[in-house]
Amino acid sequence: MTIEQTDGISAEFGFYPKPLDIDNERFSVKTLPEHEKKVTFITQHPNTQKNWIYAGFQQKIDIASGETTPLPYSERVFSLPKTHVLTLYKNENPEDLDFVVWCLSFFTGMRLTTITKGGFLDATPIKPETLVDFILYPCSLEDVIKLALDYLESERGNSRTTKRVTAVIHTLFLAQYPSSLPFERFQYLYMVLDTCYKLVVEKADTKPERTMPHGARVQWMCNQFNITIPDWAITCGKNSEISTVRNDTMHESLFFDEPLGFSLYGGNQFDKKHKNATLEMRNLICRLLVCILGISDFNYITSSINDRMYKSLNLR
Repeated sequence: MTIEQTDGISAEFGFYPKPLDIDNERFSVKTLPEHEKKVTFITQHPNTQKNWIYAGFQQKIDIASGETTPLPYSERVFSLPKTHVLTLYKNENPEDLDFVVWCLSFFTGMRLTTITKGGFLDATPIKPETLVDFILYPCSLEDVIKLALDYLESERGNSRTTKRVTAVIHTLFLAQYPSSLPFERFQYLYMVLDTCYKLVVEKADTKPERTMPHGARVQWMCNQFNITIPDWAITCGKNSEISTVRNDTMHESLFFDEPLGFSLYGGNQFDKKHKNATLEMRNLICRLLVCILGISDFNYITSSINDRMYKSLNLR
């Protein structure tokens, strides 16, 4: 729910399981009443498993009798309680609120939304840092909101850019749905890498002379930010491993020479070379988005992407 105020604009958002209270000259965040009760309700909910909450089964209501019957398939879109309220002072643009909450989602590593009816698709984590490989240190979520507002100002009048940033965050999160098949995860992650390329190439001081082939795009982005190039992104001729997989998947409906859904990344034979590829794609995307938003934490940006260890990220 969005509420217009004389001194700015506000929106409730959630679900965030920690108290958060900030107030400065640009914005405020307040924890809503009964926060602890809401957190307990969600953490103990029957649809919660291993720090994820899933959409429940759809239900059919008989109009005549009022009787409710559960159906044998789940909902897709669902909602969670709102836990906080964000206010942007001296601001009347609801889209700015949405963008700030999207940025909070990325830097907390869990989906947050201002949408009242819905906002979550299939499942969402209820624990911070689940969907990223970093922990903010020594900065805070106040720094995140300042960063988001500064980015909005730098891109004022270019709404397509901010929409692409939210698309990167949303699709990165969709890719990590626990029940995704390997080809689904790969497709989502590749879409995000392509969106990152669009964001980076439009801001590059030296743009490619012509449309860059897919095989060279990830390698080019890594070179822009001094990120170590993953093996699967190194070009051989016009293609890289990842662009070859992308071409087969998108154009021939084959994922490592099998129909979609019948093969793991790298093929069904156990192969250490390929086992972390989609994890590395996720971690690389985190670094690319950090760079796109103007953060220059060299230690994080140049850190390894081939493990599950959390790294510290400083926004200042």
